[in-house]
Amino acid sequence: MTLETLVQLARSRTPADRSRIQLATAAFGLSGALLLGALRIVRLGGGELPETVYSNYVAESGLRSGLIAILVILAVLTGGLAVQALRLGTAARERRLAALRLAGASRKQVRQLSVTDAAMAGLAGGLLAGPVYLVLSLLLGALPRMARILPGAELLDLLAWIPAVVMTTAAGALIGGLLHRDQLLPSTDQPEQVRTGIIAGPVMIVLGLVTVRWAGYIASTVLVVGLALFFLSLAPVWIQALGRRLKRSGDPANLLTGVRLVTDSRSASRMATVLACCAFLVGTLVHGTIGVLAESDEQMAGRTDFYVTGYVLGAVGVLLIVLTGIAALVVGVADQLVDQRRQLACLTALGVDTRFLRRVIRKQLTAVAAPALASGMLLGTLLGLGRLIGGPTSPFQPTALLAAAGLTIAGWLIGLLGGVAAGHLLRNQVRDALDPENLRAA
Repeated sequence: MTLETLVQLARSRTPADRSRIQLATAAFGLSGALLLGALRIVRLGGGELPETVYSNYVAESGLRSGLIAILVILAVLTGGLAVQALRLGTAARERRLAALRLAGASRKQVRQLSVTDAAMAGLAGGLLAGPVYLVLSLLLGALPRMARILPGAELLDLLAWIPAVVMTTAAGALIGGLLHRDQLLPSTDQPEQVRTGIIAGPVMIVLGLVTVRWAGYIASTVLVVGLALFFLSLAPVWIQALGRRLKRSGDPANLLTGVRLVTDSRSASRMATVLACCAFLVGTLVHGTIGVLAESDEQMAGRTDFYVTGYVLGAVGVLLIVLTGIAALVVGVADQLVDQRRQLACLTALGVDTRFLRRVIRKQLTAVAAPALASGMLLGTLLGLGRLIGGPTSPFQPTALLAAAGLTIAGWLIGLLGGVAAGHLLRNQVRDALDPENLRAA
């Protein structure tokens, strides 16, 4: 099969599939921009730089290596969002691949289509990385000196752009191959894995809390991993329980919401875990900011701007990941509308209109995003890692309690706004799904 044929067959055909690819491309673009930032800082060398020109995070050689590592880690995390986006394979695309198999295509050729599809998203994201880095560097350059963590772009950065494009394209091809292999395996929720996570998560949390006085940052890492495992294992149970409770409701909107949650519990639970972990990090960063502002030591007071800037930039970066995760949830709902359009069209005979279905979509997204964000921010603010390694603030101080309450409300409101935005953005897909023309035989 020639490359031109692969590209033509792998190209997105439906609006939902194009939304999936656009989301993956945006994630790859941001990931590539972060890699370009790391490469740009590497080119500055290992010596000390003037602090009157560069931020302290860039000027000091010891901090510079840490900043490079953080940018690489953020690039990997952002690439993980591309994985989630590509995992949202639309029903139309899967049917097209099945039709190709029936037409005589081999398993290898179908796998090549999946790899090519993801590789094209990675290539487009890599090409987008240059403009994204330029915009980010200009925006940060307009901020106070301490926040200018991305040096301005130069002509030599064009050479660094080439390996970034190659890396995002290769990452896309690798992700496409792995996801295609996962699709060939039976899709089952294994109770043993859920039970193992529910046991291992609390054990690691207790271990981290007990050993924090002696292990410090290592214990904090164990605690965070334990929380992530606990969220990951508890999310499917919570989504299934919530869906079953809503199915017993007398409200038709709650009933249909419960059915949709139970049907798509796996992807909903994965995104709930991502949102909860990101919200936990935001709460932790806010906790650290409160600790710095409450510190009365004169030497610390002279570097308040340094610490607060780092915490704020970190929180903004994580919030961007949260927004991208909510966008992935919206794409998943759009995929459901395409897959279930015949069943939804049958509801028109019962008087279901677009307003009712948009209400169901709002409830579906809110039920996943709002509790995950609120609980993550609450735990992150109360159990800030700065406190665990001997930080100055206590989770029971009035300021910390007020911040925890405010962030919990803010997380819930972000989830609600995400549901409202999804209902507005998917209004055309909702109208198309309820079209009686979907009842016609193909």
